[in-house]
Amino acid sequence: MRPVTSRRTSFCRLCASSCGVLLDVEDGRIARVLGDAHHPISGGYTCPKGRRGGDLVHGPDRLTTSMRRTAAGTHEPVPVARAVTDIAERLRTIVDRHGPEAVALFMGTQQNFAALTPPMARAWFRGTGSHKLFSTMTIDQSAKWVVAERMGTYLGGRHRFEDADVWLLAGTNPVVSGNGGDGDGAVVQNPSVTLRAARERGLRLIVVDPRRTETAALADLHLAPRPGTDAVLFAGLLHVVLTEHLHDADFCRRYTADVAGLVDAVAAVTPAVVQRICGVSSDEVTAAARMFARGTRGMATTGTGLCMGPHSNLAEHLVAALNVVCGRYLREGERADDRAVLTRRVPARAEVAPPTRAYEHGFRSRIGGVRAIRGELPSGILADEILEPGPDRVRALIVSGGNPAAALPDRGKALRAMRSLDLLVCVDTRMSDTARLAHYVIAPTTMYERADHTAIMEPFFPRPFAQFTPAVVTPPPGVVDDWQFFLDLAAASGQPVKFAGRILDPASPPTSEQLLAMTAERGRVAFPDLVAAPHGYLAGASGAVVCPATEEGAGHRLTLMPDDVRAELHAALTDMSVTERYPLLLTVRRIREAVNSTGIRVPGLVPGGTNPASLHPDDLATLEITDGQVVTLRSASGRLRATARADRTLARGTVSMTHCFGSVDPQGDAGVNVNVLTGTGAGVQAINAMPTMTAVPVAVEPAASEEDA
Repeated sequence: MRPVTSRRTSFCRLCASSCGVLLDVEDGRIARVLGDAHHPISGGYTCPKGRRGGDLVHGPDRLTTSMRRTAAGTHEPVPVARAVTDIAERLRTIVDRHGPEAVALFMGTQQNFAALTPPMARAWFRGTGSHKLFSTMTIDQSAKWVVAERMGTYLGGRHRFEDADVWLLAGTNPVVSGNGGDGDGAVVQNPSVTLRAARERGLRLIVVDPRRTETAALADLHLAPRPGTDAVLFAGLLHVVLTEHLHDADFCRRYTADVAGLVDAVAAVTPAVVQRICGVSSDEVTAAARMFARGTRGMATTGTGLCMGPHSNLAEHLVAALNVVCGRYLREGERADDRAVLTRRVPARAEVAPPTRAYEHGFRSRIGGVRAIRGELPSGILADEILEPGPDRVRALIVSGGNPAAALPDRGKALRAMRSLDLLVCVDTRMSDTARLAHYVIAPTTMYERADHTAIMEPFFPRPFAQFTPAVVTPPPGVVDDWQFFLDLAAASGQPVKFAGRILDPASPPTSEQLLAMTAERGRVAFPDLVAAPHGYLAGASGAVVCPATEEGAGHRLTLMPDDVRAELHAALTDMSVTERYPLLLTVRRIREAVNSTGIRVPGLVPGGTNPASLHPDDLATLEITDGQVVTLRSASGRLRATARADRTLARGTVSMTHCFGSVDPQGDAGVNVNVLTGTGAGVQAINAMPTMTAVPVAVEPAASEEDA
């Protein structure tokens, strides 16, 4: 009998790109994933992991029922309704004995690609009364929050990639990762084509990365600093811009408070100093500064490579300062950034939201006195919050769309913490490292089994665009929408849930489509019109412009060089990262085939299926190691065994591996986890407790035999 085949239109939800796809469905299963050539944003592009979407939905390791850990340490199926009742009872017992601060929520990256899950998970968490909220944002990008708190924010909006004549990308490789900026629409969709088209219209591209990445290969100028020296490099770029008077004096006069302090702070960071510390020639430093500053429009934007390294708060601050002194922001009367389609548009104003340093006043953790930033505690202290004795020690952790057992630094400590919890609940489609350690694993629907829209992803689109998708295939009967799990858990705990301004009735819950319509009520597109546009909805220009400053806001200014930032710059200029014991620097890279730990176990997707340690061929020769040989990597935090690979795109002195590989299952064949080599002891940032997770000093040597290891 011939299979019943249909073609359905949807969009991928593995990363912020949200590429349009066509799905060939045969007998209720996704047989093929194609790019949607009629999609106005992605234009038919898909990546390798997106094209394997059918395996992510139907693969043999996909959970089709929730699981409960037995006394023997194995997992057995459990109906989700029973799991919810049990979890609510155990949470109630923990709170009664230890108080609400004993409960924590960890929100992972994949949660953000389901429009209903983040608001519903937060709604449940608010009802617990706890402050112990964590997310992957504070694993790899919290420096961006720190900058806003210490510098302030210009509210007129940023220059856009679409009409820029210069752009600088630092610590990001969008050709591979589909992430090129800070929610500014830069190089996220169809990255290779987008970059080449921009170059053809005259854009000058500068890439800062220790490796000659796939994106760096397309650049006009590639700066390859020693890993971990980005802050010094950007101080040097600022030195050139300011001493040669290439800055936007009018913007600085109107919106900044202390340009003179910035000039003084970077006065000693000459191109020659940058060359000595960063390994970038002084001529290249000067050329990059002039190229960027002489452009009329464009931004410097960063990825996780900067935020995960040493001196990350300083590096991000100096990148922001470079944008400010070059005036790379929209002015009064210019067309405003109007990418809000389903979400409420906030009027742009030519004024500054001044620095508030809210982290000096928020909820304070007993771990190092670290305070919450934007309502979240840093994930760098999560393991200590669980392990350190105390009356409000975290004893129950709910994990939504994340895998902290693989993603947290100091893997040994992270695993001890997960294993010591009284209650660990993981919402995941597969038995990830975290799920394997959990008491309950809630099996959710996958991306093509649920209705969804793109409201959360709007800042990453280059134009005002939105898309709705219905469920394309029917989910297994044992799974649940993850938003539904949090609503049911709140109901079982006796907590009301406020969603989109209304209290929901758990006895008569709305459908996904109704909830999605609620979240779009304040947008500028009627929900029925969105549903009727299978390839997405281009909203067009709203006509909004940057408004004048308010009377109060007109007096606010950005702070470019506060005292604590100046002290951090002094430390970066005197830091010695490599030693005789650890002479190499480990950098963490991304690959096309996976998003963090999602995709690494799909058979045949990741080439080789492992996580090799890549080094420059000359370094391999010096170490007397051959390509393909098993080696041991050592750091101050631990050691691991990996296979050496020759890679000429790397600078000498650098080792490169991918994060979030590895498995807690001794029989698991998923490479090795680099967080064995990272730790929370040395190099932890002030304010956000961000540990060094890239540019980690290591040694590499031939591995001992298995008998000697």
